[in-house]
Amino acid sequence: MKKYFSITCAILFSLMIFSTVNKKVLACNSNEVQDKAIHPKEVFLTFDDGPSENNTKEILKTLKDNNVRATFFIVGMKSEENPKMLKELSESGMSIGIHTYSHDYKIMYKSLEEYIKDFEKCRTVIKNVTGRDPISYIRLPGGSDNLVTSKSNLESIKKTLNDNGLKYVDWNVCAGDAESTQVTVEKVKNNIISQCKDKNFAVVLMHDTYYKKFTAEALPEVIKYLQKEGFVFRTFDDLTPSEEDKMVRMGILNRK
Repeated sequence: MKKYFSITCAILFSLMIFSTVNKKVLACNSNEVQDKAIHPKEVFLTFDDGPSENNTKEILKTLKDNNVRATFFIVGMKSEENPKMLKELSESGMSIGIHTYSHDYKIMYKSLEEYIKDFEKCRTVIKNVTGRDPISYIRLPGGSDNLVTSKSNLESIKKTLNDNGLKYVDWNVCAGDAESTQVTVEKVKNNIISQCKDKNFAVVLMHDTYYKKFTAEALPEVIKYLQKEGFVFRTFDDLTPSEEDKMVRMGILNRK
């Protein structure tokens, strides 16, 4: 009788432990699902240096086919050459930001005054072509920590932008499509996939100039991969305060 009682107690105790552990596991899984719902994986596809008549068009088609929106940091001179393409980007719901007017480092980074002059020319082109102001997020040619100009001049430019309610955007994923005039489609694709692999938040740098055919060709597979991994595609048109704070902490936005 005592033996039977001991066995019964042992079974009941085991069941109690299993039930407690199971509840904890379920609660943990529930919290994980809830956390993913609140904080989904996010990706911002960004394109610099366009628009071009060929590759921007192909990139836009891919984005539309996949119901994806992206951000284009445009060059004013290229927009004057391809106004229809810029207008189509805008009318397709893409986010349009300032990159530069001339993309001539020797001119635009000569001084704060020259940078502002270049900046204003680019903004005027965007407004004239699209009928709307560009977003308040800009991308500095060469990035916000480039070595093209002096550190003091660059800091002066960044401070002036911030003082006027503008924020500069860098990236944490690079396609590597600006490394040379010829980069393989596989390399562009693998660069993005490998760098996004362990990330929940990615700002991807790509280019859409005339000779970046390999970027346009790699984009469908890149989007397919990101969709498969559960990334939500975002733009800088409707950046939330929490997303902005996250970018600042990650050194993507307003990098010091």
